[in-house]
Amino acid sequence: MSDDEESNAPPSGAVHQVVPRLQSGPAQTTTSELAAGLSRWMDASNSFIYVELASLVLLFACVADWYPTVWHKYALSVACVSLLVCLILQTAEFLVPGFLEWSVVKQRDDGTGGHSIQKVCSVLMLLWWIFGTGIITFHAPFVVTSNGWFGAWGGLLATVKWCIGLKFSVYDDQPPGLKQLYYIFTCSIILLLASIPPLIQKWEHYGGAGFSIAGSALTIIACAYMVTMYSDIPKSVLKINVVVLFVLWTLVAGVCTFHGPFLITNNGFFACWLGCLCSLNLMVIEMKDASPENYT
Repeated sequence: MSDDEESNAPPSGAVHQVVPRLQSGPAQTTTSELAAGLSRWMDASNSFIYVELASLVLLFACVADWYPTVWHKYALSVACVSLLVCLILQTAEFLVPGFLEWSVVKQRDDGTGGHSIQKVCSVLMLLWWIFGTGIITFHAPFVVTSNGWFGAWGGLLATVKWCIGLKFSVYDDQPPGLKQLYYIFTCSIILLLASIPPLIQKWEHYGGAGFSIAGSALTIIACAYMVTMYSDIPKSVLKINVVVLFVLWTLVAGVCTFHGPFLITNNGFFACWLGCLCSLNLMVIEMKDASPENYT
């Protein structure tokens, strides 16, 4: 041993000091416990996870295609408010299990009524997304198919699923044919609104917008009649009506998407084809319903 090593060596009688532990109490959280906690936090958003995803898509679309206009700012606010509300609900459910089912409006004595925190929030978010999607995709900034367009419509559809999925008996108890009428009615409203800008702004082949407006108006009247009188209309008459409805929507989709004004994918384009497909589905449902007891 050299002289330097001997000078640095501790005295023979010295006692080695043990460095004290900085942590007091039980052991730190393990990775498996962190993974389990994260899994429970994710499970808390089962009913509105798609609303969060759509909000993120719309948020990133606004950032990627940002312009300092009022419409871009509004679209960004739609995404941020939606995402923030969902994250608050998700965290609250994680910290206090059962929070989403807390009663805000108590049931009546007859057992009707009563609304939970989740139900109230889902309805409010549905209204938020109806106005948001309408402005974002009909006016600005995402009027044609893009990430922002799909994010806006995805958010609306996800909130519809969230809201209706919470024991919405008014919809769930309806027959399949009546549900298709609801879908066609919705497509008619969307097509009617989408057909106004082509006429005002004189798009290429904007003359087809007049036909789409007429078809939408006739469909709205027909659907309103068939919805209110669905159980009273003779099946033979109903079948004739749904065939005429399918022919009408086939013509609307053909004229508006092959001739104009909806030559590119936008609200009008998808409303045309979804209305056509729903009318086809309605016709198939009613044609299969040939049981004698359904005739009056």
